[in-house]
Amino acid sequence: MAKSMKKMLLLAAVQTALGTPAAPTAAANAIMCRAQNPELIAGDQVPRQLIRPFKGNSGKLFAGEHRKLTFEVELAGSGVAGKAPAWGPVLRACGFSETITVGQDVVYMPVSEGEPFLTLWGYIDGTKYVIEDAKGNVSFELNAKGIPVMKFEFIGTYSPLTEGAMPTGVDYSAFMQPKTVGKKNTPTFTFYGLAACTSAFSIAMGNQLAWKERINCAGASSPDRQPTGSVTLEMPKATTKDWGEVVREGTLGEAVLVHGTTPGNIVELQLPQIQCGPFSIQDDGGDAMLTLPFDLMPDQGDDELSIIVR
Repeated sequence: MAKSMKKMLLLAAVQTALGTPAAPTAAANAIMCRAQNPELIAGDQVPRQLIRPFKGNSGKLFAGEHRKLTFEVELAGSGVAGKAPAWGPVLRACGFSETITVGQDVVYMPVSEGEPFLTLWGYIDGTKYVIEDAKGNVSFELNAKGIPVMKFEFIGTYSPLTEGAMPTGVDYSAFMQPKTVGKKNTPTFTFYGLAACTSAFSIAMGNQLAWKERINCAGASSPDRQPTGSVTLEMPKATTKDWGEVVREGTLGEAVLVHGTTPGNIVELQLPQIQCGPFSIQDDGGDAMLTLPFDLMPDQGDDELSIIVR
C-alpha cells in the first residue's frame, strides 16, 4: 500500500553540541510547516571504470551519504511580545542569534560562528527519517495577497529509515495564524526611503551548504553567506527616484518592512545597508513595475538583517 503524503510530520530540536543528537517530541518540538520535501539520500556515485574485454556498465559505489530537507513555515509572531516564536530554533540553525527581551521583543541577527546544530525527525505515514548535526539556509517571501513564508533547506547526516506508528500528542498551539500581505496587514514598507506600491519582496540569506567527506571527519559545512533580495514595485517618476542612477552610482540604501499590527504578531525586517543591481520592467495590468535585485551588505559585521518579533 502506498504511503500517504497527507500524513506527514516534522519535529525539530536544537542539539547541545555537534555529535550529540537531540530527541524531539511531538508535544514540544512539532513544526507546523508545508511543502515538506526530504531527499532521503544524497551524495556521490563514484564509477568503478573497470576495463574488461566487453562493453557495458561496471557499476558505481556510493560515497558521502547524507540527507537533505526543504520545507516552508508561515511567518508570524509568537502571540506574546517578548516570547520566542515556535520557529525560532529552526531559524537559529540557519545562522542567527536570538536575543529575548521579555515583554518587549525577540531579535534575530546573523552570526558568523556558533550557530547551533539541529536534529530533525521527519515522518511520512509511519516511515521515519532522521537528520542529525544539521545546518540550514533560509529565505523569506512576502508577496502581496499571499501568506508570508520562510523557506528552509537543511543538510545533515544519513541513517537508515525505520517504520512505526506516527507520533501522537502533536501540539502546534505555539504557532500563530499568519496575516496575508497587503496594505492593511503590512503597514510599513520603505525602500531607499521610498514608500512605493510593492507587489513582491524577498530575501535569500545565501548560506553556502555543503557536505564534507574526509578521512576522520564528515559533516555539514556552511563556510560563507551572501544574502540577496528582490523587490517589485511601481516605477516612479525619475524626479522621485532615478533607479538607473542608484544602480550606476552603487548607492547604498536601507529597507524596512513591518508585517502585522497586533502586539504578539508583528514581525519587522530591517535591512540597514543594501545595494541594488540592474533591474527589469514588467507590465502588470498596465502598470510599469520594476523588479530590483539587491545585495544585503554588512556594516560592522553580522548586521545585514535584523528580524524583530514583537
